[in-house]
Amino acid sequence: MGARRMASDRSLFDRLRAPERGGQRSVQHRTEQVYDSILKHLQQLLNTRQGDSAAVPDYGIPALTDVDYASRAEEMRREIERAIRTYEPRLEGVRVRCVEPDPLDPLRIRFEIDARLATSEEQVGVRFSTVVDGGGAWKVAG
Repeated sequence: MGARRMASDRSLFDRLRAPERGGQRSVQHRTEQVYDSILKHLQQLLNTRQGDSAAVPDYGIPALTDVDYASRAEEMRREIERAIRTYEPRLEGVRVRCVEPDPLDPLRIRFEIDARLATSEEQVGVRFSTVVDGGGAWKVAG
């Protein structure tokens, strides 16, 4: 059951692109695969605007264009946390915090995402960093 359960932690497209062959993978290898899949999904989730998906209209985050990002950092933090809690079930205990802006680059707003992998038998903590630039594009890193 363990190997089968972990295989379902990867997205359908990840499994089709690189099906697992042979015996069981190590727990660390599977955890890395899940982490990488979550990272890709967070990139997609944060770069999707609510309303872009006809099937799931509230998927993503609201468009926050033509605004002073710094004055809306708390609102953005709440929206990121809401979206992840709603659409990334492989993470639990999600906490998002705004990182102090770089005085040399005030148009970039940075957030850190702390959570635990819900798919692991152990309490595996993960952290992702996000940054939104003045054009509204999100980058997510592990």
